[in-house]
Amino acid sequence: MSAPFALLGLPAALFVGALLGERVTRSWQKSLVTGATMLPVLGLLVLAGQRMSLATFLLGTGVCALVLPSLQRPALALLVASPVLIGLLASASPEAFGHLVTKTQTQLAHFASSPYGQIYNRAAVMIEAHPAMGLGDDAFRHYCRSEEFLRPGPSHLQPDGGGVLVCVQHTHNHVLEAATNSGFPGAALFITMIGSWWLVLGRTARRQVGLSAEEIGWRVGLFGAAVLHEWPLSSQSAFLNMPLGGIAFLLLGAGLAEAVRDLRSDRPDVEETARGALTLSQRPHG
Repeated sequence: MSAPFALLGLPAALFVGALLGERVTRSWQKSLVTGATMLPVLGLLVLAGQRMSLATFLLGTGVCALVLPSLQRPALALLVASPVLIGLLASASPEAFGHLVTKTQTQLAHFASSPYGQIYNRAAVMIEAHPAMGLGDDAFRHYCRSEEFLRPGPSHLQPDGGGVLVCVQHTHNHVLEAATNSGFPGAALFITMIGSWWLVLGRTARRQVGLSAEEIGWRVGLFGAAVLHEWPLSSQSAFLNMPLGGIAFLLLGAGLAEAVRDLRSDRPDVEETARGALTLSQRPHG
């Protein structure tokens, strides 16, 4: 459950940090408050020992800091605090430390022969065999064990590419999932869709005129959450996996609703189209 926590934790921490930061006046105090709200999220991710959730949370925080300069000091503080917390984890929870550090080091040093490397290798074999149309929905789950795919592939480590032991429920990467399901055209459309989400949410996050600090923090956090969830160089759950997929689409909807609010402000003629869009930045009256 660390991935949903990281996904929810980023926008929630930025929103709460900005809300509490309104009670202080100096910029360093605001940075301190924001960092204090994000530190528990970081600490729990470290304690969970989930390396990918931790890495993508730090990535999302860095993306948010690029959009909102006032977050640069808290983001830098979190980056510095991360190895300190990981070091403390060695004595507090050796098992979590081993999973977070030792196992990560081993897998990176021998990635091609690691479980993730073999899964990606099998996905590459399937894509190579069906580059135009793919194999249909949930292709990796249904066709990974087919004899035509039990071959070395790009890694050339094993004659059968790891055999059926490689076959899990999904490819652990959304782009590879799209490519195995629908070939290169489907993967290209998927990447275009994700890019359009990032573009819209990024534009919304950068628009800060006339908004309160907590509204800005919420928008920036939603953009960061979208980036960390769909970052292509990471291990991921299946795209429609629950509850993570549901949380991701919930946050995406919240971000797109903020974009609708901006659209209504810039173009009053789209009032009818945008009617009924309720956002965190536009609370109901009465």
